Amino acid sequence: MAERIIEERRESLRNSFFDGLFASINLGFTQNYLTPFALLLGANSFQIGLISSFPQLASSLTQIISPDLIERWPKRVKFISYAVFLQAFLWLLISFLPFLPGEKIFLYILLLTLNTSFGSAATPVWQSLMSDTVEKERYGAYFAWRGRVLGFVTLIANFTAGFLLFLFADEKVFGFFLLFFISAITRAISGYFISRMVEIPLRVVPERRFSYFGFIKRLPESNFVKFTLFVSLMNFATFIAAPFFSVYMLRDLKFAYSTYTLITTSSTLASLLTLPFWGRYGDRYGNARMLKVSALLIPLIPLLWLISANPIFLILINAFAGYAWSGFNLCAVNFIFDAASPEVRTRCLGYFNFTNGIALFFGGLIGGYLAGRVPSLFFRSPLLTLFLISGILRLLTNLFLLKRFREVRGVEPIEGKELLSVVLGLKPVLSLSEDLLFWKKR
Repeated sequence: MAERIIEERRESLRNSFFDGLFASINLGFTQNYLTPFALLLGANSFQIGLISSFPQLASSLTQIISPDLIERWPKRVKFISYAVFLQAFLWLLISFLPFLPGEKIFLYILLLTLNTSFGSAATPVWQSLMSDTVEKERYGAYFAWRGRVLGFVTLIANFTAGFLLFLFADEKVFGFFLLFFISAITRAISGYFISRMVEIPLRVVPERRFSYFGFIKRLPESNFVKFTLFVSLMNFATFIAAPFFSVYMLRDLKFAYSTYTLITTSSTLASLLTLPFWGRYGDRYGNARMLKVSALLIPLIPLLWLISANPIFLILINAFAGYAWSGFNLCAVNFIFDAASPEVRTRCLGYFNFTNGIALFFGGLIGGYLAGRVPSLFFRSPLLTLFLISGILRLLTNLFLLKRFREVRGVEPIEGKELLSVVLGLKPVLSLSEDLLFWKKR
């Protein structure tokens, strides 16, 4: 019996990996090209903000109801696969959008919002399923490995997408059609592999069910709610500027798609190279501690964009951003797995994602409003003023909330000198060197 369960879970992880493989191709063909596509459709700064914020609002609303939906329909594999197939259909509709007559930008926002909603409804369910499939003591190592491998696939797909746009530079509409059409196909294939995963019964304990308002009311004493507030406010501060880095590069600096692709993919590459470091040290020293270390780096990112518009410099800055955000995002998810028991994990993930989504919505909305109104000050573009505001808000989030939550499991202590070496980036370099040497010896 035990051997059969182990083999079933191995088979499930294999199918999950192939799902991730095709989902990563989908991600690489879309994540950095949604704003360029909007610019092609004629979007202004405020509409760029709407493109970023409205999908987040809809995402938040689906996140808050998904725990109740999955408890009433506890077939997690079916729930996720149906949501993914619907996403594939929406990418297909988006691919034909440039060929429609008349105003298209608001239809684009609607389709993106629906697409994000289906993905968001499935996200906490997928996370819950995977947390039951992967052994708890291997969370950090497994998800770092998975993230690294699939991240390289995303990177290759990202470069391929950029090459296609370069290839069809004189026929941009057709180039974007290819990007989103391929995205639809790969998302459908990922849905097929999800449908082949093994269904693990969801443990539902009715007496442990709680509402979102009950969740928020526990802020003064709940470690998890304090953690949720910290991550959400950090993302709020970030999203005031996040949608406009692409606008700044393509509209203000007038970079070619090839230059834009090199800058954006440097973040992904740096993230992939340093993910094992974050996973390994998160398992060893605690996800909360490593999350806090990575959070110290995040305010620097938009401030460094104020220094220079040189493409080589921006590649380095975006690589630094990929390093910092890979630690922040990986350790945040793994901390949730540490802190929430299986019986309430789907609900905690849903409420965490809902709060985070609301923060992203208001961040994008406020950023879109400010983008066309802030002065240039002494910068070359008003958007740089927006980046400055974002950096200050990230710094204030760290100042007031970084020490409000704590580690939830026993971990090894770490000295201040080691933490400093982490902040300065020395540990990731040493860790990467060890990984490369180990691979070479094999």
